[in-house]
Amino acid sequence: MRLRQPASIRLVDPPFLGDRLRSTFSAHCTPMTETTTRNRISPQSRRHNDMRREAVRAHPELADLSGTQPLTVLALPVLLAIHWGIAWLVSGQSILVIGLTAFLVGQIVYHSAASLIHETCHKLIFRAPAAKLGFDLGLEFILTTYGKQLVYQHQHITSHHPFIGDYARDYEHEDLCALQARQYIGETSPGLQKILTGLTLFIHALPLGTLVLNDLILPRVYEWASGKPQHDPVERYTGTRPTSREMAPFIAVSILSNVVMLVVLGPWALLYHLWTASFFLGKLGISNLGQSLSEHPGMDMENPTRSTYGPINWLLFNTGYHNEHHSFPNVPWTRLPALHKGAPEVFHAEAEKSYFGCWLDHVKGDFTPSRDLELHQHDQSARCAGKTLND
Repeated sequence: MRLRQPASIRLVDPPFLGDRLRSTFSAHCTPMTETTTRNRISPQSRRHNDMRREAVRAHPELADLSGTQPLTVLALPVLLAIHWGIAWLVSGQSILVIGLTAFLVGQIVYHSAASLIHETCHKLIFRAPAAKLGFDLGLEFILTTYGKQLVYQHQHITSHHPFIGDYARDYEHEDLCALQARQYIGETSPGLQKILTGLTLFIHALPLGTLVLNDLILPRVYEWASGKPQHDPVERYTGTRPTSREMAPFIAVSILSNVVMLVVLGPWALLYHLWTASFFLGKLGISNLGQSLSEHPGMDMENPTRSTYGPINWLLFNTGYHNEHHSFPNVPWTRLPALHKGAPEVFHAEAEKSYFGCWLDHVKGDFTPSRDLELHQHDQSARCAGKTLND
């Protein structure tokens, strides 16, 4: 007889629902109930559902961990004060001090705030639409993503969670053609690839390097150096998208935040903020990129997700408990350690290296793949040239 899941844990991330999901998304990333769509999600996502059932079957009390943690809202004024306080402190310093502070300190503070996007995406702070929107806009005032946090929320719920390990449907996978073009240069001209790796790091170290210069320069350089396309012509599902109307308040808050910082703290403070965001999003975003690299090995069907335990979680709102999170996406960050302790026989897959270690290996390997996939083991030149639509 099939064990019935307690009602408190039956909320899971939605499978592919296409345009039907948009009507339920006005509050962003609303969890959906598991129905007959089991066969539509990826095998790795299905494995996480099975892990949840195993854990609850052995430890029924774990079902009580689901819910919200509204006290998380108290982190917003603290993070705002820290981030703007640092911006004020460096506003009278040299550009070198501003850049080093953004790299060494700023991106960690920014990462801490950005971790809350993940929490609110799953509606683990507030479920009511108005309260959730208020929190999201408060976070937007700190991060100034110009609405990209809302794009992330859609993609994370409708692309990543239901389709882990599926290149065609999980947006987190790097473009296959860009990856193989880079690997081709590394195999045929390793010295040139080292130069391009250095060029990439240099561009990402510049103010606005990741935000502006990266897309303007690097794809063209790599296409010239490899003679190969940089974009997969085969259409991929990358999740639902917010409407222009949904994006508008986020863009307005970002503009307001930047203007207020410019007027109150001055142009060098704003430079610090933008430089911090650029570091965080690029190849020099050590904690952010390192965390992403550590989370999903790619082809492990038994334990598709890795967790990182330790003090880093104090800063990043327990986002290191990633294996636990993918199995119980409706458990808030404050209860993830209890979930881990409650079912150690289920949650034991730990990342082999720290975020810094994963990042360093990635850079030393001339930007190794973020996930290992079967597709990577085969030459995709015909696909990238648009000669075939088959994987």
